[in-house]
Amino acid sequence: MLQRERRVNTRVPAKFQITYIHQGDYLLSFTKDISVGGMFISTENPPPVGDCPELTFSIGELNDVKVRARVVWVNNSPAHRNTGAAVQFIEPPSFLTEAILQYVNKITVLEEEVSD
Repeated sequence: MLQRERRVNTRVPAKFQITYIHQGDYLLSFTKDISVGGMFISTENPPPVGDCPELTFSIGELNDVKVRARVVWVNNSPAHRNTGAAVQFIEPPSFLTEAILQYVNKITVLEEEVSD
């Protein structure tokens, strides 16, 4: 049975360095994709569903932005090539939402130009 898509925001590929604390360890990972509502963090040791780590990353002209996010889905199967955690931003500041929206729109336009 196919799982219905639950995302409401456009997501685009993105590889941003991201840091967060999980189980007392300071971790460095990378994003796989991003949307205004959240992102997928590629990691072999994802935090469990329900965890709310504080993420730190840079996007556009914003450096070391901090935002809390809730883990909503985890893929930790070693057989799967995309292990990690999908997170949903918790009350992101408007300046971050705007920076992500600008990034998403830019990538979407570029992808449309390439496919034409």
